[in-house]
Amino acid sequence: MKKTIFLLGVSFLSLAGSSQTRFTVPVLSDIQKYQAASLQLNGAYLVQISFAKAQKVKIEQAALYFGDQLASTWNKPAGFDGLVQGILYMMVTLVPYGSVDITDQDRNSVTFLVTGLFPELREGGSVYGVTYPEYLKFWDIALSRLAGFFGAGYSQKDTDEGLKVTIRRKSPS
Repeated sequence: MKKTIFLLGVSFLSLAGSSQTRFTVPVLSDIQKYQAASLQLNGAYLVQISFAKAQKVKIEQAALYFGDQLASTWNKPAGFDGLVQGILYMMVTLVPYGSVDITDQDRNSVTFLVTGLFPELREGGSVYGVTYPEYLKFWDIALSRLAGFFGAGYSQKDTDEGLKVTIRRKSPS
């Protein structure tokens, strides 16, 4: 009996010892963390759109709801400038392998170009049953809704160079 208990104990310890080296915590650079988080973030937006479609909710309705949620938590006292900076910040987080470049600005509007926005989706096909045009439509409606909360307009156009975005005050100051 002692021999059986001893053998079981040794077996258990050897299994426990080998299982402790089977998995390791990855050590990622800051850029790798950002890239992974961005991919997860984009995936989460696609899942929202996919879920809405599965529930027979139009993308427009899902995007309006999302825009309302953004507006309810956005810093309204930051005004137009805060809206623009916030959307620029958001866009930078969505393109870990691309860029966001301001192409024109004045006190009442800004235009910028977003490159590298979900290239896998843009090149064709779908992810979670969501196409690139549906993804862009979601963002256009959601961010237009958010901009309206600030008395501003939001427009975007997909071009060969990337996504051209313009945010404009409705009432110039």
